[in-house]
Amino acid sequence: MANFRFGSNDYTVNIRTQHSASLLQGWGVHRLVLGFEVTAHDKYTEDAPFLVSGNLWTSDLPSPASWVGVLHAPGPIGLKPFTTTLTLETSVTDQQLRGLEKTRAGADLTLRADLTLTGLAERRHWPVASDSENIRIPHAAWSIQLAQVDVGAFVDVLVPITTVEARATAARRIREAKTAIRDQRYEHTVTLARQALDAVREACDTQNVNARAAGKKPAERDQEERWAVLIQSAYNLFSGAPHDDTGTTENFTWTRADAVAAVATAASLLARLEDLP
Repeated sequence: MANFRFGSNDYTVNIRTQHSASLLQGWGVHRLVLGFEVTAHDKYTEDAPFLVSGNLWTSDLPSPASWVGVLHAPGPIGLKPFTTTLTLETSVTDQQLRGLEKTRAGADLTLRADLTLTGLAERRHWPVASDSENIRIPHAAWSIQLAQVDVGAFVDVLVPITTVEARATAARRIREAKTAIRDQRYEHTVTLARQALDAVREACDTQNVNARAAGKKPAERDQEERWAVLIQSAYNLFSGAPHDDTGTTENFTWTRADAVAAVATAASLLARLEDLP
C-alpha cells in the first residue's frame, strides 16, 4: 500500500491496488487501465482535491526494459471519510505487450507504480508526496485481457488434482516446466513435458494402441488409435531434449516457443485423462 504523508503526520492518504487491469483496444496502441482504492486518515479536509500521477514499471521480471509508461488519472480525486476508487491509465504498444508476454513467461504480471499525490488546494503543508505500490495481475486475468484486444489467445488448461500417483507426479512436472520457462531453461522444459507424458501413455495404453495403428493406413485408424499416434509422436519429439544421439537429437535446439508448445501439449493431454474411464 502506498502511503502519502502531509505535514508532520497531520494526515495521510493511502492508495492500495485492486490488482486488476483492463485493456482498451486501439490501432497498434492500447489503453491500460489499473484500479486502486483511496483512503484518507487523520486531519484531512473532506473533498480536498488531489491529483494523482506517476510512472509504471515492470517489477521482478528478468528484463532490462522495465519502464512501461506515464500514468494519468482522468481528473482530480476528492478525499472522503470512506474508501473511494481511482483509475490510472497509460498507453501500451503491441511491441510492449509482446515484450511483457515473453518476459513474464506464463507467470503473473508484476508491476510497480511510482505515484505522486499533489494537493491542488493545500496551503498549510508542502502539497506533494510520493510513494510506490506493487501490483500483481493474475496470469489468467491478464491473458483474458490480451485475448480481448486480439494480441493473444488464452486457453485455460486445468490439470485436475488426483490421487493417482503417476498423474500427480505428472502435474508436478507441468508446474516445474512452467518455472523452467521463466528461467529460460527451454531444453529442460521439454524434458519435463516428456516426463509428464509418461502418465498419459500409461493410462491410454499408448504403446500397444500405437503399434496397432502403425499397421493401418492413417485414414483407416479409429479415434483411439489416432489419439495414440498423437501422444506417441509428442513423446518421441520431446525425447530429443534429454538425449544426445549422434547425428540426430544431438543437433536439436529448443526455443521458448518450442518449450511453451511442449508444456501446452503435455498439460492438455494430461487434463484429458479426467474424462477417460
